[in-house]
Amino acid sequence: MQQHVVDTIGLRVMTLILPQKANTIASDLRHRLSESLVLDDVPSRKAYSVDASLYRVEPTAIVLVESEGDIQRVMNYAVERGIPVTPRAAGTNLTGSAVGSGIILDVSRLTRILELNREERWARVQPGLVLNEFNKRIGPHGLMFGPDPSSGDMCKLGGMVANNSSGPHTLRYGSVKDNVTALRVCLATGSWLDVRAYPLDASLAGVLDRHASLAALKTLLNDHLDLIRSKAPRVSKNSCGYNLFGMADGLARGCFDLPKLFVGSEGTLGVVSEATLRLVPRPQATVAALIHFIRLEEVGEAVPQLLTLEPSALEIMDRHTLDLIGRSRHAIPPDAAATLLIELDDVVESNALRPRVDRLLHIARRFRLATDVVLAHDREQREQLWKARKALYPTLYRFDAKRRPINYVDDVVVRAERLGELVQYLDGVFADPPVPVAIFGHIGNGNAHIVPLLDVNDPSDFERMVRTYHEVHQTVLERFDGSICGEHGDGRVRAQYVRRMFGDDLYDLFVRVKRTFDPSGVLNPGIKLSDRPFTEHIDYPRFAKSCATCAKCNAVCPVYDVFESEDMSSRGWYEIVTDKDYSYLDSKRVVEACTNCKSCRAVCPAGVDVSELILARRAEQPNQAAGLLFQLHARAWLFEPLLKLLGATQGLWDRPSIRGFIERLTRPLLRKVAETARLPKELLLPRLARNHLRDRHADLVPPDGLSLRPTAYFHGCAANYFDDGVGDAVIDILRRVNQEPDLPTQRCSGTPIETYGHRELAKHGARDNLRSLLPYDTVVTGCASCTLMLKDYSRLFAGQPEERDAKALAKKVKHIAEVLAESGAVMPKAHSGQTGRRVTYHSSCHLRAAGVTREPRAVLAALPGTDYVEMEDADRCAGGAGTYVLKDYTTSQAIFARKREAIARTGAQIVATSCPACMIQLSNGLREGTTVKHIAQLAQEALAGQAGMDPSGRDTST
Repeated sequence: MQQHVVDTIGLRVMTLILPQKANTIASDLRHRLSESLVLDDVPSRKAYSVDASLYRVEPTAIVLVESEGDIQRVMNYAVERGIPVTPRAAGTNLTGSAVGSGIILDVSRLTRILELNREERWARVQPGLVLNEFNKRIGPHGLMFGPDPSSGDMCKLGGMVANNSSGPHTLRYGSVKDNVTALRVCLATGSWLDVRAYPLDASLAGVLDRHASLAALKTLLNDHLDLIRSKAPRVSKNSCGYNLFGMADGLARGCFDLPKLFVGSEGTLGVVSEATLRLVPRPQATVAALIHFIRLEEVGEAVPQLLTLEPSALEIMDRHTLDLIGRSRHAIPPDAAATLLIELDDVVESNALRPRVDRLLHIARRFRLATDVVLAHDREQREQLWKARKALYPTLYRFDAKRRPINYVDDVVVRAERLGELVQYLDGVFADPPVPVAIFGHIGNGNAHIVPLLDVNDPSDFERMVRTYHEVHQTVLERFDGSICGEHGDGRVRAQYVRRMFGDDLYDLFVRVKRTFDPSGVLNPGIKLSDRPFTEHIDYPRFAKSCATCAKCNAVCPVYDVFESEDMSSRGWYEIVTDKDYSYLDSKRVVEACTNCKSCRAVCPAGVDVSELILARRAEQPNQAAGLLFQLHARAWLFEPLLKLLGATQGLWDRPSIRGFIERLTRPLLRKVAETARLPKELLLPRLARNHLRDRHADLVPPDGLSLRPTAYFHGCAANYFDDGVGDAVIDILRRVNQEPDLPTQRCSGTPIETYGHRELAKHGARDNLRSLLPYDTVVTGCASCTLMLKDYSRLFAGQPEERDAKALAKKVKHIAEVLAESGAVMPKAHSGQTGRRVTYHSSCHLRAAGVTREPRAVLAALPGTDYVEMEDADRCAGGAGTYVLKDYTTSQAIFARKREAIARTGAQIVATSCPACMIQLSNGLREGTTVKHIAQLAQEALAGQAGMDPSGRDTST
């Protein structure tokens, strides 16, 4: 069928051909590209229908491009058929420019640094590279990319270029447009354009001859220079409309500055495959400070004075924002009307900052403050100060189950000294009737983010949203002579207001530029230029849900890290499993991909646990083959003798040739667990114990289930069945700190059982564990997954009689690292001047989700005879995830590749961890050259050494 489509300026310019069957487009694309690069199944389309904005638009097909050739073939096909193309990177934008109804062209797999010039400080990069990852990779060279959006842990360089992103440190480093020297762009014609600043000489003539669109652009600019200059925004930041102003400035300097046009064009003029970025030296000294003002009016007075310090960042959070994020949670005084966060830095590591800090304190004393200025010198302190600011928007989702933070007037810019006046005006706008509203942003350049909390499904709130959309934007333009968009882009949310900001004449010039480069109108239609109301395509059902779709979970999702595809990501899974038309049969591929690492839960500011939602869906379809194994495991009288037999004969069957036969023999059974499941012959298996831990320490097993001591050791399955020494080390440590433990009757904590959908079986074992463990004062664990599961039994029994007991048990559970940290048993020896063994730490995902992060590091840092070094990716999943290493060995090893590189960069001889399951993956992936030990084993060695004994009890004092 055919459907006439009205373009973004209200004129009919094209006819989209919409096939009778949605998969026709995908089928055509598969013939032109590799089949694996094209997605059109229901879950994938659901996952790609959202970004971090208000909107939902379901695409027809998604292409995961891996080369410039892929981009060009997609563009040629789309123009030929009249199908919209939406370029997409991380989908973290707040304006809806990364969702579209036709083809989503996902550049996330283009992640290479193509060239790095340290001397001249520039890099040529691909658009799928995450900002923070890029800065990590160039950090050892003393360099970084200056612009830093709050979504830096997930946003990608291509999206930053598309939106002209900036962030808190724009004061020092400018926006993206100030830091891009060249781009490589695929035009709608399918031809490639090298975008750079061309001198106005003979070299430009050749470029104009090859690209008629550039010649037309130059004519438009020359004919309308006076109009362009007269309409240039008079504030420090602007990303509204096309940046013809930057090009006009370039002509005055004698150059045709093309990057200024394409940066901030939001994929409406071409698709970027490369960017050459200007880099800056990484600061060597940084100080951050919080200034809590009692009177808002004084903020406006303070800002010009603080700007004389040349800060790299100057941020504001108003009183409403401070209330919404929780003052007590962030130690914010109750009488603070506004808080400024200021950062000073220097490229020289010296006391150069001291005079500026003294001046900062002197300036602050002139105003009424709620407390003394809070200074943060070291990195951890600074990160704590920034934490609330960077996670502010998704954190607002915790405030109200119905009223959600709505980004529709979220990016206005006024002169910096008038931002306090703007905040006062906004107080009035949202005061009658009162609406919670967060006002925060980059006060140093007058860029305010205004986020009211509204129930858009309520007619009165919806009407208020539409009314204040016009009122606030119009006031910013007329009263404050500002801009409606500083750094987030126009997208869908501001497109209808671009004409009002610039007037008909300049808007019509924008339209002519768009038509010049995209005559068929296929590039991101509806974005940046549109007469359609901003309410079109708003995802109303989503605001009844708890997810902010900010994609912070994607930043830590190990599966997304491998596949770089939204259907294989935490945010994508959330959309899939919460969809009203969810079907396990349609979604099995993606639902079964989750490792249940809980990293999403650990980082989500809105408190969403995507893995829990997936477990609930798996519980609807329990894995029957895995269920048989768990039922066998529950019959200890049968299972444990079989396991001991395997331990006794492991020297015979654990050989390469025999392991190959075992892999083939077990494959049919394991395929019933998962299509990818196998027992790889190359996997380094743990040693199985001939005598289990409970046999070796039978004296600690209380008779008839009676508790003999106040402390119980919940050893879990691994420490009991593996001959790895972990369980013995935990027991030895507890004895040394005078906590002789019981080994009470216990069942599997339930983590692997629930992971395969057998929630009722997991609850059955949990009930036994509750009865057995509740009599104890303290329940010590050595396994990260057991720690989390025991603390999480209240989730398992939510609303049921056992919930009260489960909450009581959770308060008693301590990981052995917590016991060690609290006891102070491991004390560092006096510094001898000798270098010890270098140790780094892999932070087990479930222990992190259980809230145990500092204690293991503190213990390792205190170990005598060791040099502890923090690993860059310590908090990322290693890919073992219990039995996931068997469920999908290939993916688990792909996940581990990142961890292996991070360990290598530390130069550590020993990798410590807090979970026996992680030890399997680490030992398998590292093999020779690096020793893997549980933190309890290292602590046991240290305690034995302090006592003049080795871990086995022999005297070493002589």
